[in-house]
Amino acid sequence: MFTVPNLLLAFLLINGWTFVMFGWDKIQAEKFQWRVSEATLLRLALFGGSLGAYAGRALFRHKTRKQPFNGRLQNIAMIQMVALTFCGVYFYEPAGLSTPAKAEKVQAFAERPQSRAYYPNCTAARRAGAAPLYRGDPGYRTPLDRDNDGIACEPYRKRY
Repeated sequence: MFTVPNLLLAFLLINGWTFVMFGWDKIQAEKFQWRVSEATLLRLALFGGSLGAYAGRALFRHKTRKQPFNGRLQNIAMIQMVALTFCGVYFYEPAGLSTPAKAEKVQAFAERPQSRAYYPNCTAARRAGAAPLYRGDPGYRTPLDRDNDGIACEPYRKRY
């Protein structure tokens, strides 16, 4: 039901219809006849026709100076961009990595033994014989790595 071709078709239809409605409203405005309400135009944009609305505004030079309308249309477009970005990040699946493979990787990570090493400072790490600590090692923490080179609690250097 929600396949990519169906969603693309629905997206094209709503944007096309929104574009046509902007054109129709412009023609009607020039003839001083019945017009499409701003609420209807905004509703069409809200239901996915933001691109059609912006294209209609640009091509027909319609509703470009109506300030409340422009602000609302921008808010709708911004909300849609945020929602689209969220969906892209949330539902992104790298090529070649199916859901069962993803589940296996998560399970393998969960079963891996986790070390609970924690050293409050480098002196404690040296006393435990764990120094130097490399990035990814149990007990490595960024505050212990003073020069931020990936090696924490390095041996003291002699100054000449």
